Amino acid sequence: MNPVVSCRSCSYYDVDQLTPLLESIYAEAQGPDIEGKRILLKPNVLFDEEPQRAITTHPAFLEAVIKFLQSRNAAKIYVGDAPAIHGADFKPRKSGIWGVCEKTGAEWTFFGKNASSFKLKNRSVPIASIIHQVDYIFSLPKLKTHELMGYTGAIKNSFGLIPGLNKAAQHAFHQSAKAMGKFLLDLNEARTPDFIFMDAILAMEGEGPGNGIPYSLNLALGSTNPLAIDMIAAEIIGYNPLQIETNRQGMARKKWLDAPEDIILKGADIKDLIRDDFQLIQRISMWKMMVGIVLRRIPALRRFERRPIFNDKKCAGCKACIEICPVSVLSISDKNSHKVMIKDRRCIRCFCCHEVCKYDAIEIKKSFFR
Repeated sequence: MNPVVSCRSCSYYDVDQLTPLLESIYAEAQGPDIEGKRILLKPNVLFDEEPQRAITTHPAFLEAVIKFLQSRNAAKIYVGDAPAIHGADFKPRKSGIWGVCEKTGAEWTFFGKNASSFKLKNRSVPIASIIHQVDYIFSLPKLKTHELMGYTGAIKNSFGLIPGLNKAAQHAFHQSAKAMGKFLLDLNEARTPDFIFMDAILAMEGEGPGNGIPYSLNLALGSTNPLAIDMIAAEIIGYNPLQIETNRQGMARKKWLDAPEDIILKGADIKDLIRDDFQLIQRISMWKMMVGIVLRRIPALRRFERRPIFNDKKCAGCKACIEICPVSVLSISDKNSHKVMIKDRRCIRCFCCHEVCKYDAIEIKKSFFR
């Protein structure tokens, strides 16, 4: 697969300026011919929040991609996602994504309405049926940190093709970053995005992907290679790229890249892009994780492990965390409707609850083992 990644400086969310910039990125990264093609755009819509919070792909970024595709005579453009805690009538109005669809004529499609069985290497999973009705899938990830995976970008964005709460079920099946990384790679191998436009203009650092801090990274990236773009993006924000499970396992598979040195970065020098002040998720080694699993069985020692801590003063009582929990270990206290109770021993530390909390009411405490 083409190892080219195009990266350009960009400090604005202005559609008229973004559109030609994305066009140049597309040309440099050698995207496919799109004339007459039906295209699904998959932005990151974790949940519907204002663009300045950097939780979702920015609406101006999405609109610029749509305008570029329309200028190349794409036959039909769909925009879709299926956030885990939303129903079939969900429209991302607050984030501006729904407004962009109305403005441009792109068709919003909620993945949860029509799902079909999709074969991976050794099992089947539900997936948005729209993928069978389009010629190309374009992934539009937002560059963010991620409490479980460390980083979320191109490969992780494909997880959104699995509708709604079916994503939580996958966390129950794949309870570690290593296991989830393998699953995400299997999913991307079964249906690799045909192009990736990464919104890294306003990224997210700290407690991502939903409760971190916006960070002006001022970059836009593009590639046909999901592993190559994730390797570059992870390095830019300060990780050793192979600390990220999807990158490490992806390199071992040698499907998209044989070696990191094969990546061709155009438009910038990687040494000029790396940030040393980006707040990362500290990765825990495998042996420390295994020690943690053993010690989790000792109640007095569980507090030394990275775990969700619930703040009843900030809690809005929406129960999104309870709905998303893949192993049903959360409940509301009988005495306080804003106090979430957790069966700590059964918690698998997937941090889905933290991911969907809109009110910053869940903190992931630092681990004793870091």
